[in-house]
Order: sequence, then C-alpha cells, then structure tokens
Amino acid sequence: MSEHPSTSLSGRRFEEGHLLDAARAVFHAAGYSAAQVADIAQRAGTTKPTLYARLGNKEQIYLLVVQREAEVFRGWIADAYEQGSGLRLSELARIGMDPLFRFAAERVEGFDLLFRGEKTGDQQGALRREVVSGVTEQLTHLIKLRQKNFGPDLGAAADALAAACVGVALQVCEHTIDHGGDLDAARRVAERFVENAFRNLDFDALPR
Repeated sequence: MSEHPSTSLSGRRFEEGHLLDAARAVFHAAGYSAAQVADIAQRAGTTKPTLYARLGNKEQIYLLVVQREAEVFRGWIADAYEQGSGLRLSELARIGMDPLFRFAAERVEGFDLLFRGEKTGDQQGALRREVVSGVTEQLTHLIKLRQKNFGPDLGAAADALAAACVGVALQVCEHTIDHGGDLDAARRVAERFVENAFRNLDFDALPR
C-alpha cells in the first residue's frame, strides 16, 4: 500500500503508514467496538477531520489496517516459500513455520488483529479466512514442488497436509501467546511436529 503524505490542520505532515500504525495500536488495545476515531487521531497526533479525509470512517480504517497486515504477512510467506522446494524435510518444516511465528513476534498487534480479531470484537473473518486459505495454497504448492525432487507423490492429500500444517502452526502460536510462552521455542516444537508428521505418514494409505 502506498504511503502518500497528508497535512494536518496544524501544518504537520503525516504518512499513511504512521496513521495506520496509530490505528493498529488503538484497535489492538481497545478492541474494534470500543475504539474511537478520536482516540486514533490523538494517538497519531492529528485531528479527526484529517483522519476521516485521509482514511475514511472507523470501519474503513480498520479494514485498511487489517489489509496492510495481511499484505505484509503474505509477502513474508512468499519470500520464505520461494526458497523451499529443494530443501531437506527438516528445513522445509522450518521454512513452513517461520513466517507465522516471526509475524507473531515482530508484529504483535498485527498478528492479534489478523488472526485473533474475533477476541477483540471485529467482523473481518472473511479476510482472515482468505489469508489462511492463501497460506495453505502456497504451502500446498511448496509440498508439490518438493515431491518432484524427493517424492512421494501425495496426490490430493497434499492440500490436506498443508492445511494441517497451517492449523498446527496457528494453534501452537496462539497457545504460546495466551500462556506467555517463548515463541521461538514454540516454533521449534511446531517444526519438529510437522517434520515428524511427514516422516511417519503412511503414504500408501493416502487418497490419490
């Protein structure tokens, strides 16, 4: 998303990214229902009229915030998965798990709004499902690329396996956050779980 500057009534100039950062912080702290445009404006050091003119109403601002987080996460996924098709299984598991746990650690507010928004009262479930579906599709593609180099051919089971991996990553990540755990240690647990799942699959019994 481009970040074109705008000018507040006080003459200060604001980047769109700065305004969205302020909005993300307010939505994360207060939840969607309780958050007010005035709170976002105050956090950003601007005015409500400037915010309305620049980003729109509260619902539009929230959608812009979540869309930006989704774009960042998709970019991290694409960058990571681009290098994965020729890797060993243990490295593939690392590549598959790393973007989500990195996102949770480095963009805490964005992770909560994008993946845990129902706990703050937002209604952006469709976008969340779209992101998870996109990650699953990319991981399916990565698994199929690896099959060409190492086998075996999983057939239709590749998509189900990818969905299981994404589900495990999200569950482990959320559990760790809820219990104040170490995300880096949790990532290693998820990696090992996924790696062992691959190794122990009865490929002959999988649907083709």
